[in-house]
Amino acid sequence: MKKLAHLLSAFIIGAIVATAGSAFADQIKSMVGQTVAGEYTVKVNGSALAENAIVVDGKAHVPLRAVSDSLGAGVKVDGKTIQIDTQASVKPSVETKKNPQQENEAKQVYTQNIEAMIVSTKSNKAFWEGLLRDTEDSQVKYNKRIDELTNLPDSNDPITQENRKKSLTHAKEMIEENNKKITEYKAKIAKYNEDIAKLEVKLEDSNK
Repeated sequence: MKKLAHLLSAFIIGAIVATAGSAFADQIKSMVGQTVAGEYTVKVNGSALAENAIVVDGKAHVPLRAVSDSLGAGVKVDGKTIQIDTQASVKPSVETKKNPQQENEAKQVYTQNIEAMIVSTKSNKAFWEGLLRDTEDSQVKYNKRIDELTNLPDSNDPITQENRKKSLTHAKEMIEENNKKITEYKAKIAKYNEDIAKLEVKLEDSNK
């Protein structure tokens, strides 16, 4: 407890020095003689402060100056009022003007990026268009297969009948699956067309 007693004394002295006034006088007097129940590590944005918080009479007391400094805030004592200014260390941003050459270079980079995005998007679109063509070709083949199986002469052989039935079922299942793929691929291609159109508008604007 001696360590905590010293800590309380140091905290009180530190509070007086840190605030450079008597704003905490009444509070400090009320803390004199009270038992420090414990101390806590104070972290600001993940970084621990050198000074700990203490618990007195069930209340936590943090080192105001250390906390405000870590947050870049200003602390000012005005009579019995403590003013904390969170904008104290914020400096107004100075807008830097680019010279014509820098603006031209930036514009060229921007235009090149858009052109690269258009090429990439068109390449992705071509990939899905290829899948769409392959799937539509497969659809034609399965439809043709269904026609062939349907128009085959009747057979009294049970095995032949069973094989035809399985082939017909498989062809119909593949057509249904291909229909789903075709819908999906067309939606993707339509989205790529929209993206390309937007990028081309941006490219046109950048060239003005």
